[in-house]
Amino acid sequence: MTSTTGSTTNDRRDTFGRRHRKGLMITGIVAAGLVVGSLGSYGVLRSIPPEFPLVYSETIEPGATEGVRVADPAIALTFARVATAAGPAVLAVTDYSGGEITGIDISAATGTAHTEPITAFNALGYETLHGIATDASQPAVTVEASAVLTAIETHKHHVGTGTNYVEHQEETTIHEPYLFPKMGAITDSNEPLAAGVGGLLDYEVELGLVAMHDITAETGIPEYMGLMLTNDWTDRELLVSQIEPDNLTDAAGFTNAKSQPGFFSTGDLFVIPADWQTFYRELELDLFVNGDLRQRAHPVDMVWDAATLIERTLAIGDRTWDSDGVQTPLTAAPGVISRGTIIQSGTPEGVIYRAPDTRQRVLGFMEYVASFGTNADSIVDSALKVYVRDAHAAGVYLQPGDTIVTRAERLGQIFTDIVAGERSETEDLNWPSVGADAGGLSPGARG
Repeated sequence: MTSTTGSTTNDRRDTFGRRHRKGLMITGIVAAGLVVGSLGSYGVLRSIPPEFPLVYSETIEPGATEGVRVADPAIALTFARVATAAGPAVLAVTDYSGGEITGIDISAATGTAHTEPITAFNALGYETLHGIATDASQPAVTVEASAVLTAIETHKHHVGTGTNYVEHQEETTIHEPYLFPKMGAITDSNEPLAAGVGGLLDYEVELGLVAMHDITAETGIPEYMGLMLTNDWTDRELLVSQIEPDNLTDAAGFTNAKSQPGFFSTGDLFVIPADWQTFYRELELDLFVNGDLRQRAHPVDMVWDAATLIERTLAIGDRTWDSDGVQTPLTAAPGVISRGTIIQSGTPEGVIYRAPDTRQRVLGFMEYVASFGTNADSIVDSALKVYVRDAHAAGVYLQPGDTIVTRAERLGQIFTDIVAGERSETEDLNWPSVGADAGGLSPGARG
């Protein structure tokens, strides 16, 4: 006798099995469709060329690099350092034209050897140096601008500033300024820079604020500050590999990515204004790559002005950042901006780097999901890897053969040729520093 109950149960099982198989088949078809669709979308996105927009369309004016206007000595004293048989000499600069710098040898005018302008200024004072610069009876010295030395002698522990211009905040999506240690020796205005093997080499024109004496909370904002044209070269690939996306203003990675050998180019002149807080606000700094304008800075537009930069530096001077595995404070001595310290005040818009765009973020998300999170630490890191890949493929970062001109009227010029060759990712921070054989400043030296 056949069991009706058993037959019914078997029918139900067969029906469930057919439905289950059908459901699985439908699910498989849908999943396959999603995979195919995703692969198709991924392929379409990968095929779209990445964009690396430029801000300006100007080119450098013919003859512009022959010189710059020199400030009236009543407004600002201007100096250059030159090599002589007796060692470095300081010129009170009166003219910079035709590719030549002309000035009065301060040592010859005073009968005392002066090899560095900060030391000379602290010894002689503004009025005496103004008198030398304007004394028509003093013999003038003229040298090729390309032959000058670094405009000052100093140590290797400086201060960097990030996103201190609103437009640069927008292109990097970091919406407030921050500080970090800038480590390394300054280089002169004609020093070539090795492109390195790998990495993404970027430029940043910046106004350098130079301490003439040790600055502390007790001394307050100084009466005199030196000014220099600087370039804050950056390895963007190293930087994005070390930043903390959830806390960008913590500035993790910035010291390492901006402190490689040769990453601190300085201009051929050193300027000490009579009223430095008014003078710097009137400057305009330009940077050209192969003759095309890439950046134009107006320091009057800085988010943190120069006085605020000094105050903020003093306030967090004991905080530390990683510098090649060593925890390094913002300033060599907490609460002291030592004489010769350069505060790079930040760069404007126009750098090569841009935060990942929508295409790169979507690709980063898709690659992160497809790898089950094994390709990067986070979706943001995955998007940054897509950006780096795109940048290498496009070849938009600086390459051997590129020429960068950084210049500012009344402040000087920097000429940087990018050359083929390896570049160390670490800087030798041991003393002696630049010009130490001629009385260079050690950290914390008093004037």
